[in-house]
Amino acid sequence: MEITVEEQQRGELSPKSLELACQRLSEIGYVIFEQVLPCSFMEEVREAFEDKASLPEGKEQRDHFLHGPFLDPRIIDNPFALQIIESAMGPKFFSFLPYGCNETRRESRYWNNAEKQWIHRDGGHMFPELGMALPVTRIVVNIPLIDFTLENGCTEIWPGSHLIVDPVTIPETEDEVLFRDYHVCSEERGTTLPSVRMVMPAGSVVVRDMRCWHRAMPNYTDQVRPMTAMVYFHRLHNVLGNQSATERRNCGISDTVWQQFPERSQQIYRFYPIN
Repeated sequence: MEITVEEQQRGELSPKSLELACQRLSEIGYVIFEQVLPCSFMEEVREAFEDKASLPEGKEQRDHFLHGPFLDPRIIDNPFALQIIESAMGPKFFSFLPYGCNETRRESRYWNNAEKQWIHRDGGHMFPELGMALPVTRIVVNIPLIDFTLENGCTEIWPGSHLIVDPVTIPETEDEVLFRDYHVCSEERGTTLPSVRMVMPAGSVVVRDMRCWHRAMPNYTDQVRPMTAMVYFHRLHNVLGNQSATERRNCGISDTVWQQFPERSQQIYRFYPIN
């Protein structure tokens, strides 16, 4: 889908665009808005992303994403993505900071040393024993920091796969536990269903139901292919209710920075992740 000039100026989808976006999220499992964010800003974020390579792995790399362009409201409070999320999951949805960033390199290898990542879901169904797909409760928003092409490994996705509910099985071996935890789809099964490649320009915004089958593909270029990944949860995932302000967070954001967040952002990122 395209964001019109009027929608860009208002920072809001028209009722017709919002209805279509929610319809696509419901029916095929994702919606893409092409080139929402300017290339100059994506280049700034990409350079900041690459700077993490010079930091020790662990907390320092994680805290790197709590500064600079990573907290830009165009990313963490993107009005078009949040408008769809609120329409799909209702108010009081939430997310965590720092969010994720992933990358694919020429030398990337996945499970069983394969160039292609295994086909998988990022999240399973609520109450799969019912045998039906319930409304979405987990949505991921991806923003590519460079153009996603067939050559650099743009994501392969199976439209409509978020509606597939498999019978619940009890794992008997550690390998089966791995399959269950990653919600893996076999290569053989994947060939029986139509898939598409998510070719899109840098600065696009992808809103995806996390139950969709998808995978990273080989990067045949010498440039790293990075993208952001922010996960948003329906309020029912917070079974303990709202946390108090003193429990709000412990992830490295200073109170000074936190107070600069708009009230909406403070509401969305009101919890800290529990490892």
